Amino acid sequence: MKVFWTIAKFFSLVLVFCIALSSNACADNGLSIGFDEKTDRPNAFIAWRNTQRILEVELEVKNYSDEQATGYLEVSILNEEGQVLLSNSKPQDTPQTVTLPPRAKGGAEGRIVQMKGTFAMNSLIDELDRANSPYSLRAKVTPVDETSGASVIAVKSFNVNSKIKPDAVHFHDYTFRNNTEKPLNVVWKLSSSDLPDGWIMYTEHKEEQENQIMPGETINGYITIKTPGTLKEGQHIDTRVTAVDKETQQPLFQDEWFTVYDTTPPETTGLGYSVDPETGIIEVTFAASDTVSMLKEASGVRVEYSTDNGLTYSDKTMFYLAGNFVGPTKFKANLGPFAPGTNLKVNAIAEDIAGNSVKRIIEPIQIVAVSDPSFT
Repeated sequence: MKVFWTIAKFFSLVLVFCIALSSNACADNGLSIGFDEKTDRPNAFIAWRNTQRILEVELEVKNYSDEQATGYLEVSILNEEGQVLLSNSKPQDTPQTVTLPPRAKGGAEGRIVQMKGTFAMNSLIDELDRANSPYSLRAKVTPVDETSGASVIAVKSFNVNSKIKPDAVHFHDYTFRNNTEKPLNVVWKLSSSDLPDGWIMYTEHKEEQENQIMPGETINGYITIKTPGTLKEGQHIDTRVTAVDKETQQPLFQDEWFTVYDTTPPETTGLGYSVDPETGIIEVTFAASDTVSMLKEASGVRVEYSTDNGLTYSDKTMFYLAGNFVGPTKFKANLGPFAPGTNLKVNAIAEDIAGNSVKRIIEPIQIVAVSDPSFT
C-alpha cells in the first residue's frame, strides 16, 4: 500500500475504498485519477495523435464509490510556480465529462479518457521542450454536482531532473505564488510512493503545516533525497506536495517529483521508412519501450536528419501512434518535402525520463524523381 499522510483529511467525505485501493485521494463523489503500477506516476500521457499535431492527453479515471459517478475533466499546462499557462477548458466551453459505474461494476478498474487539447497547447509544449524548460501537466476531475465538494488533481512534471545516483543527496525545489487579490490560507499535504530501503527523504513543508500567503507573495520549498551506496535498477520514489485551501478544501497547488535509479536505455524495434516520390516526403516509423522509468514525454522520441552529409542536423519530434510509453509504443514522423536528388542521413532517437538514450541509424536515403530512369 502506498504511503499517504493526507487522505484522512484531504477531502471531507473521502471513501475508505479510495484509501485502500488508490494511489491518489478521491473527489468527494469517489472519482480518482489512476496511477501507474510500475512508476507510481499519474496515468496522464501526452500524445501526438495525427499529422495536424493536435495535442491529446490520455487520462485514466477510476470510481471507488458504490454509486455511479460523473465528473468534469480539465487538463492544463502549468509553469514552475504552478500557474496555468494554457488550459483545454474555457469558461464559455461545455466541459468534457466522464461517467463511471460503481466500483464493483468496473469503476475501480478505471477507464482511459481521451482529452483533446488545442494547437496552442501543442505549440507551447513544443516550445517548452525545445528550451528544456520545466513545466507540469495538471489533470483535474470535478464532481458535476457542485454540492458534492472538492475536486481531485494530479500533476505530472516534465523536464525535471529525475536521475538518482548512489550515495548522493538529490535536491528539488518548488514554488507557489498567490496570484489572487486576497490572502490564501493553505494546509500542506504530503504523499509519496513507498520509500526504498535506505533512502532518506526530507521535505521543508510538513504534513498539516499551515501558511497564510498574501496576494503576490511567493512560497518556496524543497525536497531532498539521500540514497545509500548500493542501489537496485528501477528503485524509485514519486513525491507530491499539495497546498489545499483551508476553507474550501480545494487543491490550489501541487508539485510532483519522480526520481529513479535507471541506467538502462530504451529498447527499440520496428524502425522503417518509406519515400513518396510524388512529394519527396519521407515517413519514418519507430517503436520504443522503457520498462524502468518509461519513455520521456512528449518529445523523447524524435528523428534527426541531415542534407549536408552529416555536417549539420535538424530534428523533429515523432508523432505518438499507440502505446503507454512503458511497453512497446509506436511513433511516426514525416520529413520533407525534399527535392529530387537530395541525399539524407536520418537517425531515430529514443530517450527515457532518467536521460538514457539510444540512437538507431537509418540507411542513407536519396530522393529520386518519378521520371528518373532509376525509379521503379
